[in-house]
Amino acid sequence: VPPAVVERLIAQPELMRLGGEAREVTLMFTDLASFTTLSEQLTAEQTVEVLTGYFNAMTPIVHASGGTVDKFIGDAVMAFWGAPLPDERHAEHAVRAAIAMQQAMQPLVADLHARGLPPIHMRIGLHTGRVVVGNVGSEQRFSYTAIGDAVNLAARLEGANKAFGTSILLSAATAAQLPAGAALRALDDVIVKGKTEPVRVFTPCDDAVLCQASLAALEAFQARDWDGASQALEQVLQRAPGDMAALRLSARVAQARALPPGADWSPAVALDKL
Repeated sequence: VPPAVVERLIAQPELMRLGGEAREVTLMFTDLASFTTLSEQLTAEQTVEVLTGYFNAMTPIVHASGGTVDKFIGDAVMAFWGAPLPDERHAEHAVRAAIAMQQAMQPLVADLHARGLPPIHMRIGLHTGRVVVGNVGSEQRFSYTAIGDAVNLAARLEGANKAFGTSILLSAATAAQLPAGAALRALDDVIVKGKTEPVRVFTPCDDAVLCQASLAALEAFQARDWDGASQALEQVLQRAPGDMAALRLSARVAQARALPPGADWSPAVALDKL
C-alpha cells in the first residue's frame, strides 16, 4: 500500500478493520492498448519486464501528485486522489498526473521500438464522484480500495478513448473542479449503461481554437442547429484532419438531419454503443 496509508495505519491502528468511509475522490483507470499483440511476441519473463518498467514509470507520478495506487490489474492501473489523505484539489492533481503519465510513456515506447517490438499506447479515464474508501475483502485478506458507481464510470471512460481517438478522457464532474480556464476540449455527451442522465466528456487540449469550435459544434447539435453544427465541425476537421471525435459527431449530425419531423432524437450517445 502507499506510504501515506501505512503512516496513517501506524498512527491509527483501529483503522485496520473491514469497512470504509464515504469520500469524494477522483478516480483513474489506465490500460495499455495493443499490449496483447506485444505480449504475443515476448516470453513471460520479457512481458513481466515490460510491465515492471511501465509500473515503475507510472507509480511515482501518481504518488508525487498525492494519489494512491489502488491496484494493478494485468496491464492496467487503478488509482485515486483524495484518500486516504484529504485533498481539496484532487481533480486537478489527477488530471496533471494523467498528462505527466502520458509524457512518461514516450521513452517506454521508444525503447520498445528500438527493440523491434510493436508500439503500445496508454488510455486513461478520469471521473470524480463519491465512493466508499477503506479496507475491503475478507477477514483473512483485505486491501485498501474504493467502491462505488464512480469507479465504474472511470473505468468505462478509459475504454471510451478508443471511440474518440483520445489518450485521456475525463468527465464533466472532474472538469467542473479544475481551475478556471483549464485547457479542455468538450467532445460529446454520453450515457453510461444503466443510467439515463448524459455525461459530457472532455480531453486535455492546448489548442484554444479547436476547443472553441468543438464546444460550438456540441451546442449547435443540442439545439438541433444542424447547419451550425456542421460548420463548426468543418472548422474542427480543418484544424485537426481525421479527428475521430469530430467525424463521429458529424455522422450523428447527418443521421439526425435525415430523421423525419417529430421523430425521437437524443443529443447523447450510449457509451456501450461507441
